[in-house]
Amino acid sequence: MPRVNIAAEADLIEQLENEAKKRGYTIYSLTNTALKALLKLLKEGEDANTLESLVDYYLISKALDIVPVTTWFLENLTKLAYEKDSKQYENVCEEVGEQIGSFLRSKASTLDELFDFYNAIKIILPIRNVVAKNTGDLIEFRITGTGFSAISTLCAGRIFAKIAEAYDLNIQDIDAIPGGIVVIKAKILRPT
Repeated sequence: MPRVNIAAEADLIEQLENEAKKRGYTIYSLTNTALKALLKLLKEGEDANTLESLVDYYLISKALDIVPVTTWFLENLTKLAYEKDSKQYENVCEEVGEQIGSFLRSKASTLDELFDFYNAIKIILPIRNVVAKNTGDLIEFRITGTGFSAISTLCAGRIFAKIAEAYDLNIQDIDAIPGGIVVIKAKILRPT
């Protein structure tokens, strides 16, 4: 098969060559692998930036030991857990929020950096949208696409509240609306 030249930033090629040498790859094999993955996405109608988002999501999933399961499974599991022990269910949701909040804080130290991080990977997340409205020392977060049932949306609210607390926000109110909408009002304790 004939080879062609592809234009890329010199610094990027230099970094790729260094990584290829460390791992025993050729530039030819790495660029073909990357181009095949990108081509698959484009043929499926996805945006080219999805590839980078998928890499970021993979790294997050690996770091947090995330296991992919269907929404149907999660909805039914949350219902069973809530019916068994609602208080313990809410505690588990909060512990998940603390874990994710701690991880995110290590990757994005300010709310602005967190939103930049979110914007980089949002196209592959089940969360549809996150909007923050700042009014003085209060911030209102509106998160959509967090679940279907009241129970799963309640859990999402607890998780997002703990993430907000990781950014030094004092939660004033959590409103979990069935259908996957969470509204969190938080007071800014100190600038992040």
